Amino acid sequence: MFKYLIPLGLLVACSPSNTNSPSNHQAITQDSALKIESKTDTLVKSEQKPAAINDSLNTMAQLIAGTWNEGKIYNNIGTGTIYQSYATNFSKRWLSYDSTRVSTLTEFRNKELLERFKEEKTLFYPFSGPDILHPAIFFPSAKKYIMVGLEPVGTYPAFAKQVPDSFANYFSKLNNSLYAILRFSFFRTESMQHDLKSGELDGAMHLLFLFLNRTGNSIVSAKALSLDTLGNKNYYTSFEELAAAKLRTKGIEIEYNDANGKLKSLEYYSLNASDYEIKQNKGFTKYIQVQGNFNVYLKGASYLLHKSTFSVMRNTILSQADAIVQDDSGVALKYLLHDSNTWTYELFGEYSKPINKFANQFQPLLDSLYKKQGAKKLAFGLGYNYRDKNSNFMIITKNKQGA
Repeated sequence: MFKYLIPLGLLVACSPSNTNSPSNHQAITQDSALKIESKTDTLVKSEQKPAAINDSLNTMAQLIAGTWNEGKIYNNIGTGTIYQSYATNFSKRWLSYDSTRVSTLTEFRNKELLERFKEEKTLFYPFSGPDILHPAIFFPSAKKYIMVGLEPVGTYPAFAKQVPDSFANYFSKLNNSLYAILRFSFFRTESMQHDLKSGELDGAMHLLFLFLNRTGNSIVSAKALSLDTLGNKNYYTSFEELAAAKLRTKGIEIEYNDANGKLKSLEYYSLNASDYEIKQNKGFTKYIQVQGNFNVYLKGASYLLHKSTFSVMRNTILSQADAIVQDDSGVALKYLLHDSNTWTYELFGEYSKPINKFANQFQPLLDSLYKKQGAKKLAFGLGYNYRDKNSNFMIITKNKQGA
């Protein structure tokens, strides 16, 4: 039995036969300060006709993100004093973040990443949690983002069935869940396990919708899915049905128009990526294999890929990645040096000892590489050593065979 009834527009959006919504959909007009593009952005505008927007999903994303405007949908929640207070306060917080943090990251991207990653290649982001924010900034040309985390997918908030101000706890927890990512640039696993498993705020989808909306995107569709043993996608009629199923892999596939009107997709899979679990998860491993070559982003990855118990994911990355953009918590340098492929390293920031929680993950080889090769300055903090003068950032590119 469902936890609650959901609006017809959202239920239809879960069905694969309803990717295109009915007509009369219009793109959201947002303040340019809330878009991912800065004034210095040099991205070429796409001439592709934007896909039809799903009004129910898009308005839900606006409500979650604090950008909702009074209209035909969700007036019951949006006009309440609790929501109005949340929207006002979070908008101020985001505007400050956008005008400082996002603009700095965008400037770095334009200088160091944009030309290098201009192809529409898939971006694979293991151990991501719901952080679509950073890969969307660093890899804006990617047509598809595949993200993996332990956090559950979640279900739609029951906005249409509630009375004004009944979501006080939801918006409070939503606001709290963003503390680490906005301040430190990463989600804390322990906090996410608590924040995204409580009441209406029950999974990663809530933050995915928030970030997509706040970075100027418009939602086209959202589908609940899993992967069969052959790596094929199986879609579910609702996220409640998916949540109740006993599966090794549960996911959400979101299609959206970006700020330039270009159709993109985001796939988030909730699963355990340790060797013991992933060796039994044939569907996911086969699905990743058929993706071919992709780019990889790793940040705040708890140094899991340093361990022998995460060798399957590490070997998948080494085998299929054309490039790896990471901090020191990603693939340890020793595995790259011993890989059958050869790699080129471009270093930024400075390498220092990991924080106390991960003190035993210090890499003498990486320390030596930084000292020997040198590194470009990094104007922002990232990862566990998030302080501006204490962060490292690497662009690691696989050399073509015979080159």
